[in-house]
Amino acid sequence: MNTTERWLLGALIGINLVLKCAWLGVNELTLDEPFTVYWSQRPWKEMWAMFATENNPPLFFLIIRCWSFFTPFEAAWLRAPSALFSALTVWPLFLLARQLVDRRTAVLACLLFTFSNYHYGFAHEVRAYAFFTLLTTAAMWVLIRTNDTWRTAGLATLSILLVYTHFFGWLVLGLLGSLTLLPELRSRRRSLFTALGITVVAFLPYSMLFAQRLGQSVSEGTWLTPPVPEELYNMVWRWSNAPVLAVLFLGSILAACIKDRLRSTALRLGLVWTFVPLVGMFLVSYQVPIFLDRYLVYAAPGFALLVATSVVNLLPSSPARNVLAGLPAVGLLLTFTPWKDNGLHPSRVVQLETTWCDGACSVEVLPPWYWLTHLAATDIRSLQRPAQQHMAFSNGDQTGKGGMNDQPGTAIVIDAGAELVDPTRAWYTRLKTTHPQVDSVEATHKVWIYRFRR
Repeated sequence: MNTTERWLLGALIGINLVLKCAWLGVNELTLDEPFTVYWSQRPWKEMWAMFATENNPPLFFLIIRCWSFFTPFEAAWLRAPSALFSALTVWPLFLLARQLVDRRTAVLACLLFTFSNYHYGFAHEVRAYAFFTLLTTAAMWVLIRTNDTWRTAGLATLSILLVYTHFFGWLVLGLLGSLTLLPELRSRRRSLFTALGITVVAFLPYSMLFAQRLGQSVSEGTWLTPPVPEELYNMVWRWSNAPVLAVLFLGSILAACIKDRLRSTALRLGLVWTFVPLVGMFLVSYQVPIFLDRYLVYAAPGFALLVATSVVNLLPSSPARNVLAGLPAVGLLLTFTPWKDNGLHPSRVVQLETTWCDGACSVEVLPPWYWLTHLAATDIRSLQRPAQQHMAFSNGDQTGKGGMNDQPGTAIVIDAGAELVDPTRAWYTRLKTTHPQVDSVEATHKVWIYRFRR
């Protein structure tokens, strides 16, 4: 890599760092973020016991545990590791595209990644997906690089990190194996399968838990439902920021494949990296539903590489080629909304609850796991206090047992998806018999708060 390319790569990483670290505190801790934060702060014995029922391995929880020990316990600081991991992903992506095609393609692929709202969202989550994306892209780079001196060691290290970050790390290893079917990558098989053997041995301490979680998902199903065919296009739309860009990108990929006749390694690798996970997980989801935007995060860098390769392949040889190559990145930039609020405001639920309670009421949450979001919105530091554990997992079931009917005063129910635990909403009918005066407000997106009074 020459001096110009080093400066370009440094600039791309710098731009990503600035963007990914901006607006880190715009959104409150929501969805699965409070879960990650809460369990990362638990005593070791409690945390390890939790993994027996958790769908994610321990590595990212440990990263947040260590990180929060040295930094302020605030949403923005807790998201900083994800922002850093997302920013660093352009490093292996640049090297990969540069080796497979050229510098122009490398810059374009990195810009497509940088201005993706999809990737920006994961950079602002206290979850493992940004780290998982970095590890996947780095593994792809190590697989294809020409210098194989450290390939086996590099692949083994990254593979172990992948499977201890997310169980879908095994799908990434399968994807790497499928790439070695390409004639020009067959020489990498020995390194990859040696690394896979090392990974299997390293994963043995966790294999029983993994087998239990996998068996439960296959036999009992997941919380997801089978997707409809439209979801394939919707996923490409998410990767492209806007529908018009999704159509243009898909058209460019098709045109480039026809023109090139799939002779380019970059095109074939990009097609496998993008569409094998996309279509494969879609089809599997009719047996075991796993088709979800965040579960496909490891395929998204492949889409950026594929689009960049296709666009450059279609461009004419002219002085304006560099300008034309930048148009897809401009399209994503114009639809890039890093400052956008996600519309989830659990603090509004807390504010309304405080107003309605006036210091004298009983409060329950459905489903029970929304307690963690409620705690984070009330006081994020409560996620560090072991004394709050009983609130997080014990209080949220009294509506279903009739316990709140015995309360003499006001009863507050926060409904963040009660139908998931009580499809018939029996709690509502039961409470209304003893507390006939009912007020309800959608305090934030899909979160209702009910006040029952006698």
